[in-house]
Amino acid sequence: MKIPVLAIQQGAAAGMIIVVIKLVAYLYGVEALMSGWVGFGQLVLVVAGMFLACSMERNAGDGFLTFGRAFFVALSAATVATLFGVVIDIVLSSILDPELNAKMIEQIMAEFEDSGFTQLIPKSELDKMPADLEYWMNPFGKLIGWVFGILFWAIGALIVGAIMQRSNPKFF
Repeated sequence: MKIPVLAIQQGAAAGMIIVVIKLVAYLYGVEALMSGWVGFGQLVLVVAGMFLACSMERNAGDGFLTFGRAFFVALSAATVATLFGVVIDIVLSSILDPELNAKMIEQIMAEFEDSGFTQLIPKSELDKMPADLEYWMNPFGKLIGWVFGILFWAIGALIVGAIMQRSNPKFF
């Protein structure tokens, strides 16, 4: 199977926009970086990159695209785009602001306190939560999370592939 260059290009384009959004949100503060809008924006950009990659691949392939190829193209675009997001997260928290993870953990714990969620969790589990969060926020934990996230994007790629597939009219 040939490498989907168009998918990599579209994934990289979406990934660069994700990087810009995360950098701007970082400049506004931890609350902005952790806001639902940044996550939603990333989701929309990845899905848009998947659709654009499939559309461009279909146009380059004489107007048809098999389901398998559409799935592969969409997943490739999502993988590249989300990799950009993970890399900027690692750069922000490891190089630019080593205290960012501690600030994020503090913000998460404060949000749990405000929501009353901590009342439902046993004290022993609540005491372990910052250490668990710290593990998932270090570079290795983020990469492991990214690998598991690819499974989520595989489901999205199945949906995008089903929508974007077109049969070859020669093979009816």
